[in-house]
Amino acid sequence: MNGKEQAIEQITEFLKSDEKAIILTGTHQYKKHKLIMALLNKYYKNAKILFRVNGMDNITNEEFAGFVGIKKTPKSGEWIKVSNNYYAFDSLNRTTWRRSGNKFDFAILYPIDSAIRGNINDVLEDLTKYKDIRKLFLVSWTDNKSYDYATISKYYDRHVIYDAEEEEPAYHKRVSDMVNNRF
Repeated sequence: MNGKEQAIEQITEFLKSDEKAIILTGTHQYKKHKLIMALLNKYYKNAKILFRVNGMDNITNEEFAGFVGIKKTPKSGEWIKVSNNYYAFDSLNRTTWRRSGNKFDFAILYPIDSAIRGNINDVLEDLTKYKDIRKLFLVSWTDNKSYDYATISKYYDRHVIYDAEEEEPAYHKRVSDMVNNRF
């Protein structure tokens, strides 16, 4: 199974490894990046984390980072303390990239889906070549069957799947059916 415990184990191994980037996919649409944030909070203190979103206005949504109490949309590059660590936000819009800084302990790109439909190579080149990031998390929202993650495999070392099947079987089926156009 590709459940929470397996995802935690794989992400924890990744954090201890020399690997640079991981892609996290699966049917848990809104819990994958939250799991990463929780693990970073558990194992690190005062880490600098870049969170790249599809649009700055999404940051305060519960599904993005609003669940940690962010009520006001931050400016790109503005540092916000979230539990034990510091987060700077930017978006898929290139103009936000230069304001977010260049050196980070970690970066989270969520959802990668928007980038795949748009400027994925530019986004990943920025995160892997132009920014100094120790560990990069590429996180999907839905795994649309038209997405071929193999086309970006040169940007990640490990692929982890976090499905909702064990925790929320009905939700897992609903998301799977939607992704596979069986609704």
